[in-house]
Amino acid sequence: MTASHRRGTTLLKRWLINGIAITIPLVITILVLVVVLNFVLNILSPVVQGIVYVLPNDPPTVVVELVTLLSLIGFFLLVGIVAEYTPGRYISQRLDATMETIPGVSTVYESVRRASNMLIDDDTEQFQDVKVVEFPHKDAYMLGFLTAGTPPAIENRVDNSTLVTIMVPLGPNPTTNGFVMHMPAEHVYDVDITVEEAIRSIATLGVDSSDLGNEMRPE
Repeated sequence: MTASHRRGTTLLKRWLINGIAITIPLVITILVLVVVLNFVLNILSPVVQGIVYVLPNDPPTVVVELVTLLSLIGFFLLVGIVAEYTPGRYISQRLDATMETIPGVSTVYESVRRASNMLIDDDTEQFQDVKVVEFPHKDAYMLGFLTAGTPPAIENRVDNSTLVTIMVPLGPNPTTNGFVMHMPAEHVYDVDITVEEAIRSIATLGVDSSDLGNEMRPE
């Protein structure tokens, strides 16, 4: 095989991988949104019937569903506004505390609440900086995120005051999967990469890594 053929094959393979990396998440996202939308509309079917009764001239189904969704969004906004201010904030906290005391219900409620918070929070804000760490063995390196200071109890137990807390993410979902490690600073390197770039690189399993910085220096 000639050099031009190899370059052509490599280019086609890269295009195929890029197409898969872009298309599959998009298709899955659309399917999830459709399922969620149908689920919400089924739950709100009594409301839909009420709107059909109120609106004149037998409006089209699309109009009814649109009005229903707008009403639902308005309800969410109202709850959010009330929860933002006292006593709304106090009521929200008391509701969380009460639900967490109910056996069986507490596990489901806490899981759903955390998932909801993750959906509305900016995933990148939970990470302070991007690092390169020596992991999982010597002379092997992975991208990691500096998350917080290492608890003194851990530093005292291992007799090392130079530990840093690093979240080493796993693809293709780097914001929720990975290892939380407390590592000596000498095994952690600075790197000229933004959090967004690192997340994109890991989420695409390294495909979207061509424009990442590569300057590393000991912390």
